[in-house]
Amino acid sequence: MRSVVDLWEEGEKVLVFAFYQQTCAALRIHLSKEIELRTATLAKRRLANAEHSSRRMEVEDVLGRIQDLYFDAPGAPGRRALDGALQSIVDRRRNELFDKGASESDQARMVDVMRRFLRVRTTLARCFPLGEYETLAPDTVVERMLDNEDASNVTWRVKFRAFVDFLTDGCTLEERSGYLDATAATRTGGIRVDADDAQADDENRKESVVTVGNVQVATGATRRDTRLRLMRAFNTPFFPDILVCSQVMGEGVDLQRHCRHVIHHDLAWNPSTIEQRTGRVDRLGCKAEGQEPIHVYLPYLAGAVDERQYRVMTEREQWFRVVMGQDAVARLITPDSNAVAPLPRSIADELSFDLALDKDTGSERSP
Repeated sequence: MRSVVDLWEEGEKVLVFAFYQQTCAALRIHLSKEIELRTATLAKRRLANAEHSSRRMEVEDVLGRIQDLYFDAPGAPGRRALDGALQSIVDRRRNELFDKGASESDQARMVDVMRRFLRVRTTLARCFPLGEYETLAPDTVVERMLDNEDASNVTWRVKFRAFVDFLTDGCTLEERSGYLDATAATRTGGIRVDADDAQADDENRKESVVTVGNVQVATGATRRDTRLRLMRAFNTPFFPDILVCSQVMGEGVDLQRHCRHVIHHDLAWNPSTIEQRTGRVDRLGCKAEGQEPIHVYLPYLAGAVDERQYRVMTEREQWFRVVMGQDAVARLITPDSNAVAPLPRSIADELSFDLALDKDTGSERSP
């Protein structure tokens, strides 16, 4: 929980893989609660540092006032400053968008989407100058918000420009419509979901809880069209910030445009499964490309079956590096093998091939 929410607080998107649908549902609920707590704590701290009262009700009042001044009231100076800044991001590609079939209405939807996701309390607590908005000019406040950097040193302004560029250069007319529809359909407010039966007093009755829109789930029980919408939305700067998935999203989908953090909540015996999952963000055009590393987390409980699974998986991965994925070796090591001798990493490194291209000659390097 802490790792995911720490990354979220830093402005990063996170892809979380689990095995069971029930695990995915539970993770969604717990992550949502943690984000709500972190949002309140973060807002209080930032207001307290600016000599504002940090009582919860007053924090909510401040956030509500900001929403009114900068997002809801069309004639307010803050709203005009924000709309002008967002419109300028779209206008820099205006002619090309028209040439690619994007109507005036489509371009207005782009501005609406950006404004709608910036408006959310969880976003304001992270990137809005909460303690200074009353003393700074609206244009300066908007500039501070749009130039707030995430842990990858990418600002909202850069993310929004990349989004508009993608809709302009990287999409067909149908695909552009699909992405705009996905972002428009993604909820930013509370989402009511079924809670775990074990939390209910009556085992035959399901309770429900309200989760934040930042966290979404995609499993085999999720409708196919909903999974497609979530995949598209995750590939934008907007919600979901955290996508909790089962293996159904582990192959054949692209989730790389705004995410470079993958957490394998549930491990696998076969390292190729982990590699396939990680491959959802390790692709051409990924956020990490040429800038920041992709971070992969493999948590396990020491002394439990998790640790054994982790060790078997990593030993297999070393052998796979040597034999280049030979199936026969995979069959030699089964989940109940106890006598497998781990291959020393120094030997694995010595035997492995380096197939990277030499930057100077463009030829493959020697083994």
